[in-house]
Amino acid sequence: MSTEQRILDAALKVFASEGYTGATTRRIAEEANVAEVTLFRKFQSKENLLREVLFKNRAAFSALDNLFQPEKDSDVEIDLRILGKNVAKVMKDNKEDSKRRMLMFMLFEEGRRRPEVAEVLSSVFQMNITRLSEYFELQINKGNMRNINPRSASITFISYFVYTSLIRGVFGDSFLGDNDEEIERFIDIFTKGILKVEDTKPR
Repeated sequence: MSTEQRILDAALKVFASEGYTGATTRRIAEEANVAEVTLFRKFQSKENLLREVLFKNRAAFSALDNLFQPEKDSDVEIDLRILGKNVAKVMKDNKEDSKRRMLMFMLFEEGRRRPEVAEVLSSVFQMNITRLSEYFELQINKGNMRNINPRSASITFISYFVYTSLIRGVFGDSFLGDNDEEIERFIDIFTKGILKVEDTKPR
């Protein structure tokens, strides 16, 4: 592994655990087992290092392009159930994806103060929202969904997994219970709503 890649891997780990403000170039250099001067020679600043970490991991954050490949005539509820379980699995099982997830949560906070961070984070979410919105729009046009705003539906769907992943990261799996069961409940509520269907029998 190259020195540059070791520094980037170390930066991902330290940024994810310490946040941008808490992470120091000295700590990152120690984690990468390189001299701090080597880090500055290759990246010049901590800000440049964060930007490069985000660039290198940008594709990994864009989960839907890799996980959401619905069949042409498949059922919407089945599609969303499969997508939800795949997204949850990626965010939970892989250590590198866990680091990326924690980094993303850190970026929410950092993005409020640093426009360049907010811009990168926004682009990642826009890609996923656009991908899912296109799917919902297709299903609306095919008559499989009622005429709702596909972008709002996409934001709602994605927000659930971001939020529950954050909760599990802070409080542990026991706080929400079994992941698969919780996803099943969410898909049921998302696809069917919460209001009771009125009896349509003639009076």
